[in-house]
Parts: sequence; structure tokens; C-alpha cells
Amino acid sequence: MSRKAKFIFGTYIAAALVALSVCCAVGYSRLTDYRRAAAYSSRAAFETTVKAVDSMGAALKKSLYATDGGLCSSLCGQVFAGASAAEAAMLSLPFATQELENLASFLNLAGDYAYSLAPAAAEEGFSTQQLEQLESLSRQAVDFAALLRQLQMDLNNGLVLLDSGEERLQNVGEPEGQKISAALLEYESGFDGGAFEYDGKYTLKEEQEAGELSQEQAKELAAKAAGVEPLELKEEYSYSGAGGRRCYSSGDLMICVSSRGLESMGSSRLVSSGRLSTEKARQKAEQFLASLELEDMALVSYGDSGAIASFNFAQVQDEALRLGSGVKVSVALDDGSIYAYNAEDYSYEPAELSWDTDEETAAGQLPESVSSQGVRRVTIESEGGRELPCYEFSCLNEAGESLRIYVNAETGKQCRIDI
Repeated sequence: MSRKAKFIFGTYIAAALVALSVCCAVGYSRLTDYRRAAAYSSRAAFETTVKAVDSMGAALKKSLYATDGGLCSSLCGQVFAGASAAEAAMLSLPFATQELENLASFLNLAGDYAYSLAPAAAEEGFSTQQLEQLESLSRQAVDFAALLRQLQMDLNNGLVLLDSGEERLQNVGEPEGQKISAALLEYESGFDGGAFEYDGKYTLKEEQEAGELSQEQAKELAAKAAGVEPLELKEEYSYSGAGGRRCYSSGDLMICVSSRGLESMGSSRLVSSGRLSTEKARQKAEQFLASLELEDMALVSYGDSGAIASFNFAQVQDEALRLGSGVKVSVALDDGSIYAYNAEDYSYEPAELSWDTDEETAAGQLPESVSSQGVRRVTIESEGGRELPCYEFSCLNEAGESLRIYVNAETGKQCRIDI
């Protein structure tokens, strides 16, 4: 290689090294900026958590001394807002918050409990039992807030470190115990996150009682639904428990039966173009329900895909549709056979209903800006799963938009609006 070629080659290599060095320097500078931004975001999220829990604890403490209904309702709103803000901020912290399930459960429970109390508290204030539960939540919230404030002080003084998103797998449970995640995890281990009874999303739900069907009766019911003899059924699987579910197959049919009755049935065959009308298919569905001795049912909606017609039935009690208790029946339109059945939401126990408000009084709860197009008696489920007897008013507003307004027949007040 000539001297000139060597010179040119060396020049190119030097230029490439210089360009690579510049790119590395720019990349490192940007990485440093990203790290600083992430650290600032993490610190801001922790500070937000501290403020939100502190605000929630203060509102809970104030609620113990409130007697005015309006103030009680306002404090419930403050508790809910503080709990929601704390939960959202904790999700932004740079460590796995699923390790802190009791603390997250406490925030959810406290916020939802306050939310559930707000409507009644606006008029009547808090009952003795509610004050006891609020006092329990207040003690835990104040204790949690004190821990967070101490951690914030230690963080500012350099005694503890905020976790890094780059070391997510090493943040929680470090033996040194110098990070915030380790301190929270230690507090979590001794934290009482037990729930209590109330009508909300996080209330303790009672398990359904086991039914009375024996193994032989369950198989007979499955055979009856499939239209075959019990000996023709093949048991696919079973498991013990409150439901005692057993599943059988017959040809292309799969039938599941619990100790309470038939839960589901489905077919895997391909359905050709339909020949039955929707009305004929509805009659087939109703005949199938009658064969299962489910007679107090009313059709609430249906659909037709051209090959399969599906019908949703709701249970009827006290001339009211139990919207949370019903079955779905699908009919194949080529031969009229039952293609699918689902009764997992069907309740075999009657609801405890009290119709203390008449329809005329309930209609008085409608605003003047809407016009009622019809009314029916229904039951809907509260957040805690309790059935509420209601009058469902189908209305139109001034713009012609449809909405449904539900008036609780027990209290005579609005309880839900669907738009």
C-alpha cells in the first residue's frame, strides 16, 4: 500500500473514531437526562402518595366528629379522592406494588367505603356502626401516613434511597433495608388489611350454598338437557366444592351441571343457513326452559345472526324482572336444536324485595327536563351485590336522547341513571 493510501485510510479511521466518540457522548448525555427525569418522576410520585394518604387520613379523622349531613358527605368525597390519588401514585412508583397487596387493598377499601356512605350520609350523617368502621380506617390511615412522612424525611436526609426503575427486580426485599420499597414491605407484613361488611365493591361476599343434586341426579339432568340416555354421556371432568360441578359430553355437546342445576351447554357443530323463523326459535327456547322447570322467565332481548338465534331471559319475581338473574338460550336455525345454554348468573334463591314505594310516587323523582316513555318493575344489583327493587323509567331528554332512570322502591329515591 502506498504512503498516500495509508494516509487516506488512517484519516478515515480517525474521522470514524471521532464521530463514534461524539455519538457516545451525546447518547450518554441523553441517558443521564432520562435517568434524572425518571428519578424526578419517581420522587414526585412518592411525594404525591404521601400527600394523598395524609389527606385521606385527615378526612377520616374529621369524619369522626362531623354531625352535619352535608359535611359528612363532603368528607366522604375527600376520603375517596385521597384514596384514589394515593393508589394512582403508588402505581407510578419504581417497584412492584403487587408486593404491597394489603396496603393497596386498604386504599381501595377505604375509598370505596367512603364512596358508598356518601349518599345516605348527606341526609342522615353516620350511624354508630359506620363511625366505628371509620374510626378503624382512620387509625390505619394515620399510622400509614406517619410512616410515609418519616420515609419522606429520611429520603430528604439521605438515610433511605428511592428505588430505581433500572433495578426493578432487586428493589423489593433487599437485605440492607435502605430503600423505600423494603420499608414499605416490612410495614406491609404487619399491616391489618382485613375488610368488613358494607354494601360496596370490596365487601365480604357470602359463598353460595351447595345445592341438593346428587351425582346421579346431576347426570340425569345433563342427559335430559342433551336429549339422550344417561348411559350415553361421557364424564369429562368433575371437582368438589360448593358447586360440585360436573361436565359431560355427548357427541358434539358439552354439558356442565352443578349441585344447584344445569349451568351451561354448548355445541361445537357447524350450523348451516337457517330455515327457522325467529319466532319459531323463540318457541323452541321457551320449550327448553319449560323442560328444565324454569317457567317464571321473561324475554328481555334477542339477536339473530342468520344461523343462530340467541335469547336472553330474565327471572320474574313479584312482577319484576331480576336483571341480574337470568339465562341465555341459543337455537340453531337449521334444525331448531338448542345450540348453547348459559345459566351461570341464574339464582335459585328468591330475592328479598320490599316494594314500599308505589309507581306514582317513584315517578315524582323524575326531573322536569325528561319525559317518561314507559316504566317497568326490575331489580338491579348494588355495588355489593345486593338486589334492589326498582322502577325503571325509559325517558327522553330535551335533545331526544334516551336514558333510563332507576328509582329505589325501598327508599323512593333515584339510585342509578343509564345513558
